[in-house]
Amino acid sequence: MVYKFKIDLNLLKIIAFRSEFMKILLVRYHDSGNINTRLPESLNEVQGVYPPLGIAYIAANLEKNGFEVKILDAQALNLLSNEAKDFIIREKADVVGITCMTPNFQGALEAARFAKEGGAIVVLGGPQISTYPKESIDYDFVDYAIEGEGEEAFLELVKRIRERKPIHGIKGLVYKRMGKIYSNGPVIVEDLDSIPMPSWHLLPMEKYKCILTKRPFVTMITSRGCPYQCGFCFKSYTDKVNRRHSPKRIVDEIEYCIKKYKIKEVMFYDDTFTLRREHVEGICNEIIERKIRIKWESPTRLNVVDENLLRLMKKAGCFRLRYGIESGDERILKLMRKGISLEMALEVFRLTKKMGIQRFAYFIIGYYSDTEKSIKNTISFAKKLDPDWVMFTAATPLPKTNLFELCVKDGLIDENYWLDFMRGKNDGRMGYLVRDTEKWVKMAYFELYYRPSFILKKLLNVGGFYEFSNLLKGAVAILKIKT
Repeated sequence: MVYKFKIDLNLLKIIAFRSEFMKILLVRYHDSGNINTRLPESLNEVQGVYPPLGIAYIAANLEKNGFEVKILDAQALNLLSNEAKDFIIREKADVVGITCMTPNFQGALEAARFAKEGGAIVVLGGPQISTYPKESIDYDFVDYAIEGEGEEAFLELVKRIRERKPIHGIKGLVYKRMGKIYSNGPVIVEDLDSIPMPSWHLLPMEKYKCILTKRPFVTMITSRGCPYQCGFCFKSYTDKVNRRHSPKRIVDEIEYCIKKYKIKEVMFYDDTFTLRREHVEGICNEIIERKIRIKWESPTRLNVVDENLLRLMKKAGCFRLRYGIESGDERILKLMRKGISLEMALEVFRLTKKMGIQRFAYFIIGYYSDTEKSIKNTISFAKKLDPDWVMFTAATPLPKTNLFELCVKDGLIDENYWLDFMRGKNDGRMGYLVRDTEKWVKMAYFELYYRPSFILKKLLNVGGFYEFSNLLKGAVAILKIKT
């Protein structure tokens, strides 16, 4: 274990000299070191950068309670390591919170080192902590972590630090004491409306973009939690209970962003937007009653939409839905635990097209036990669906997923792979599960996007120079996919 007793003393020394006034810096670090991304590099470069909603929510709750907060979005600002280091140290923040996921954990640790060099108390948060809570703070330059949703837990932590009160009882806290690491278990926010809307004013709003979306735009979350158990999806404690903002709160936020930032589109980022029908109907009716003219899109599942709901969503401004189809082979689809069928996909795509809503389809190539035949079935089915947009990604066995368990059982991956990765013991990308996966991914993109019918349809419906420019960038990125 890296952590020693002297760190406890150093932390006490830091806290002892804090004044009642505190400066807090929240960081999303750059992900150039994210070597385990499965999206082809050329596509990753052009897809865009979205606002970091997690730390924006935490910042809002801190500001509501009187704390001075800044956000550093190193990814959106495209900062190099030395530039981010200069910013973090120059801020002289009392507490620095850093969000992280397992694939980019090494980058978060680099930011943590910079923060500690500047004399700050360092707190980690994000999905990585739900995966490996204790292991994530086993470094002498990391003081705490928050497991689960951080708005209330982070606020309580900085309050107690400021007031010099004991911190060990905070729900969601991972902490060190007398040379040992303790976890108080994950925490969720029960009442989402109790959290103020994200601190958009702390973000570089002009930097956010998406290759398929008009600028300016924002991302929003109307609900948290997803009950489905797809085999490739990491599930944390916070997914167990579905909680929702009220329709009024969501539409208030839309109106605020229209007035303040002149947004043209909203990307809802719920795991499953239409999980609760009454929730979606409430949002749509609120938009319609207020006569708000806004375009929006969302991810959802095939089994939680129908013609009447799609019609209402279209009336309220929905112009694109993102469906996770994942495979065009029934055997692989069952192995993925998707709970859908190919017939269902064809019918829902037909209805979505009938309503005049764009259809975006996600597929995974090179899943556990995928074969040349099943991959060809997926590509053929994707063409049969004829989506307006499609994304193919190579399968990634994320930690603590059914896919990871299958791969470990079959000897495809070492059971300690992700632990070794987060500790810096392996610095190479995880191998593909199926031979020539990268070639199949490139083939899939070519066969979908370079069809004459697809190209003609896009050219006939292009909406101005900005959209044409993005289409051209996407076409070039596909050509540059490495195999």
